[in-house]
Amino acid sequence: MIGAGFLILVVIWTICILLCIVFSRLEGSAAYVGSLCILIAIIVTIVLWFYPRGVVPPEKHVIYDHTYIRRTILVSVLGVMLFIGIVVVVVFHVFDQHRAAPVKPWTY
Repeated sequence: MIGAGFLILVVIWTICILLCIVFSRLEGSAAYVGSLCILIAIIVTIVLWFYPRGVVPPEKHVIYDHTYIRRTILVSVLGVMLFIGIVVVVVFHVFDQHRAAPVKPWTY
């Protein structure tokens, strides 16, 4: 089942991407508001990622996972790098300008 945190992140990222698209058409300093929205979304995502989900009930047998923080940081860094890679591919490949070559006549 989808949790509340996931829905919050979906709404935040959807709004930020739409604002980024809207503000990218403006000129001047207002064009940078879209980048600011994406930066705010990244900060909110990182805060919600590391925010504790609740109080852990006491148990008799506690298993300590000492590599949890390392794995969480690794997955976070890999996720950010994946996002950066997708952005780079979109900017340099999808948005690449293609020009039509002139058609030469068959006869002179």
